[in-house]
Amino acid sequence: MVHAETQAAENGRGTTVRFALREPGRPRDLNRVRKFIDDGLQRPAGEPGWCRLWIADDASGIIGSVGLRAPDERLSAHRAMVDIGVLEPHRRSGIATDLYAAAIDWARAQAQLAWLDAEVFAHNEPALRFHRRLGFVETARIADLFRFDGAPVDDVRLSLRLRP
Repeated sequence: MVHAETQAAENGRGTTVRFALREPGRPRDLNRVRKFIDDGLQRPAGEPGWCRLWIADDASGIIGSVGLRAPDERLSAHRAMVDIGVLEPHRRSGIATDLYAAAIDWARAQAQLAWLDAEVFAHNEPALRFHRRLGFVETARIADLFRFDGAPVDDVRLSLRLRP
């Protein structure tokens, strides 16, 4: 959970663009997050509430992670939502690409999964470029979905087809 808190603290700080809805400094219920992950890891892919997690670490601890999770809608069980995070000092080092490769390989081996979906704020150009480079295509753009300090933020939905 230390990694999640460290990454959350980077959200919108310094030169890092805001990449998450969670407001900087807002406390998080870590027990709830831990339970969600623990429960999800025990469920087979395709079952409601499943999740999988890949991590990258070094001597200092976890420096990056990618997670796949079940969508909220049962009728979308053929899709998985993707969440990724690499701590700022380790970005642009290939860690995110390696983590995504492992997650995509695993997802392709799951017969019931046909798509991976990601959500990225429109102002987060580095994340948009990264996903496009991996083959994700924009499937929707929702104008003014969020407001940060009163300013509108568009949300971009991207998808990767796992098999033809």
